Amino acid sequence: MMQEEHLRTLASIYGIATEYWNIRGERIQVPRKTLVALLRAMGVEDFSPEGLRETAALARAQKSALDFAVRILRRRTKRLRVPPSFVGGEARISNEHGEVVFRSRVTSPLLSVTLPPECPWGYYNLTIASSNGEFSSLLILSPLKAYLPPERIWGIHGALFALTTGRNQGIGDLRDLKDLQDLVVRAGGHFLGLLPLHLMPKDGPQGISPYSAFSRRLFDPIYLPLDEVLLLFPGLSLPLPPDPDPSGNLIDYELVWREKDRFLRKVFRHFFEKRTETFAALWGEFQNFLDCEKDRVIWASLYQAIASEAGPNWRKWPAPLRERNEKALRDFFQTHEQDVLYFASLEWLMHRFLESITEKYRILCFDIPVGCAPSGIESWLCQERLAFDFTVGAPPDDFSPEGQNWGFHPFSPRKIRENRYADFIALLRDNMRFARFVRLDHIMGLKRLFWIPEGGKPSEGTYVQYPFRELLAILTLESVKNGVVLIGEDLGTVPRFLRSVLRRSAMLSTRVFYFEREDSSPRHPQEYPRESYATLNTHDMPPFLAFLEGRDILLRKDLGIFTPEQAAVLLEDRKHFLEECLKKLREWGFLQEDNPTPQALLFALFRFLAATPSRVVSVSLDDLLESTTQVNLPGTVEEYPNWRCRLPLRWERLKERLTYLATVFSFEGGKADDAQSL
Repeated sequence: MMQEEHLRTLASIYGIATEYWNIRGERIQVPRKTLVALLRAMGVEDFSPEGLRETAALARAQKSALDFAVRILRRRTKRLRVPPSFVGGEARISNEHGEVVFRSRVTSPLLSVTLPPECPWGYYNLTIASSNGEFSSLLILSPLKAYLPPERIWGIHGALFALTTGRNQGIGDLRDLKDLQDLVVRAGGHFLGLLPLHLMPKDGPQGISPYSAFSRRLFDPIYLPLDEVLLLFPGLSLPLPPDPDPSGNLIDYELVWREKDRFLRKVFRHFFEKRTETFAALWGEFQNFLDCEKDRVIWASLYQAIASEAGPNWRKWPAPLRERNEKALRDFFQTHEQDVLYFASLEWLMHRFLESITEKYRILCFDIPVGCAPSGIESWLCQERLAFDFTVGAPPDDFSPEGQNWGFHPFSPRKIRENRYADFIALLRDNMRFARFVRLDHIMGLKRLFWIPEGGKPSEGTYVQYPFRELLAILTLESVKNGVVLIGEDLGTVPRFLRSVLRRSAMLSTRVFYFEREDSSPRHPQEYPRESYATLNTHDMPPFLAFLEGRDILLRKDLGIFTPEQAAVLLEDRKHFLEECLKKLREWGFLQEDNPTPQALLFALFRFLAATPSRVVSVSLDDLLESTTQVNLPGTVEEYPNWRCRLPLRWERLKERLTYLATVFSFEGGKADDAQSL
């Protein structure tokens, strides 16, 4: 019993939850074997009562020392605690460029710091040199409030890969994105939300989830518009590969990329061979890009070139390459230079096209997943900071009765802090470069993540705490510096305090109509918070017409996720909710008909969204085009074609719908004339 108490005490010191409350308000005790596995992952070896006591004392001392390592400043004048042993030393504070902006003698354990008024929000390094050595601390000078535009904004969101336009090679591309953006802007919209465009593996016809990318700092060249690429290289005549299955309903990522890769390799070979003659200026632009982006792009290109020979799982590579031995990587580059530069050129082209798309209009919303693929570039480069004996997911709830295992490995909270959040800062900056909005998937991950032992069930996992205040300070700092609005995906099991913190930080809370209920009735639009992003649904939910018919519930029943009894209860609940929706929409003046068509009900909900005070309101492409196909069915892999369903894009139809949305969102309170003719 005493050993159990010491075990749980030590777990708490390390930020490991020994119990948690599930979505039904039940207290769940975490299994002992889970706590032991987590503590082992954090370096604990001796689990005897005496060993646990000693480790707890050491962990407390280390935690106290770590408290000095990172500090948040909201104002340029502050008194900072410093270790007593460094009193008498000289303190210097320098900015990110190494320029000293403050000097002082340390005369007490409280150092009075005053940064010059011209010091911008950013990261500063405090160094104290004394006879006892040198002490260093990261200072985060942050407004602690994110950027917010003064105006209210509306727009649309969807999956770029799903767009079937008749001109692409079987997957939506950046030319389709430009055309879509132009339509939205002409209609008066200022928001275009996209599922992640990050580099993802394509090692099978099912592809992989865009939420489990090889790297969240790179864009996937599968989205390159080949006809536009060809225009950059005059004199090169190549036939464009066709859509491999123009009448099909599903994307074959492997086949699409095989054809695009073959085409792009021919283009690069021509570019490489003519680099000093025909394309000297363009090659110079490429070299400048590499000079600016080498830390991000060259490492990633090395990985891709090595993976072409040794396989995509770096943990199965020879040790020198697996461990990033400098000589081994230099030798590989020298013998595979053209291959490495080919992969680098793909990122350059993506960068070039995104820069062109966003040069005039900044309306894109990029989505940052909470994790990365276990065998990819990011995990290879960050392997020292990942816990490979665990995966991340969610505990069982009504949405997923067995819980969820998202398959990627968590970052160690302590190690990302010791690394001064370099990975996190770079991730934000790379994703904010072309975006006006950034959506952070599973925003609760800033505070805690649900760790599951490798090979275990979600019910065997528990929450691990992260340095929330510091991560939030970095987020808001980068938001203000880059003029980017932050949207937090705060759905599911959300601690109540978290939404309060997001509101105070000017980060938009995600409010989904399906979930915004009071008992069994929809919440009144005026009850939506002002600092929110309002929408009918997300990619993990059915489009509205499918929701009306309960297709998502029936699909889960057919796949065995729900029992017939569970499905019957949920269908009855859905029926009752929809009845309440009709009643309330009529009562609130958004609907006139007693027996509306599905389309009339959908339009009434557009007007409902317009009546919310939410700063950003968005409608999905799937709803605008009246799709009934769900993009992703959480909890399935083989059973459902997640991320593969195509969406035929009828431009004239979409233009009509966007024109209607512009009319709806121009009305005070969202009440507009019906649009049955559309």
